[in-house]
Amino acid sequence: MTDNQTPTSAPLTDERNRKNRKRKAILASGAVLGVGAVVTLAAWNDTVFSNGTFGIGDTAWNVQGSVNGTDFLEYETSPGGTVAFTVDPAVDASNLMPGQTAKGKFWLKETKGNLDATITIQPTVVDPAANSLAAALRVTITADGVPVVSNQALSASGTATPFVIVAGDTAELEFQVTLPANANPNAITNTTTQAIWEMKAQSAEA
Repeated sequence: MTDNQTPTSAPLTDERNRKNRKRKAILASGAVLGVGAVVTLAAWNDTVFSNGTFGIGDTAWNVQGSVNGTDFLEYETSPGGTVAFTVDPAVDASNLMPGQTAKGKFWLKETKGNLDATITIQPTVVDPAANSLAAALRVTITADGVPVVSNQALSASGTATPFVIVAGDTAELEFQVTLPANANPNAITNTTTQAIWEMKAQSAEA
């Protein structure tokens, strides 16, 4: 029986050795692949930021109005600040006689001091067809003594001459409303009218 078992045990031993070598090779291969996977997934990380700051500090700009030359307000909505037509105390703006001129003052100021302001006075908001007194009255407006509207009908749709307010400065406007000496009382059927002037301002390089 000893002679019969010897040939049988040798092939089994060889087979076990081959399987063990194969298993070790697979395990060794897996170990290498495992190390390789870790290296592939690892990475250096870093972060860089940038920023910008924005503002209007050197371009801030605003124009306000005043009815007394001292207290300035926005007056952003119609009808705005009421002009006191009392420069000539002998003339009552609500009871004009032919040949009389009512005068009132209004002030504009650029408040921020960075940019000039170009001002254009728009025609007064009034319907001449609906108000005969507005059609008869004549208006002249000066800015610091320089005419920007000259003897136009209060209801006229003409344009005014633009003028500039230097950054941080004030301009004095004088409104002169005249009932002409030759006004025809029979043609004036309305006894009152309201004029609303819009003063459009646009920033300009100082």
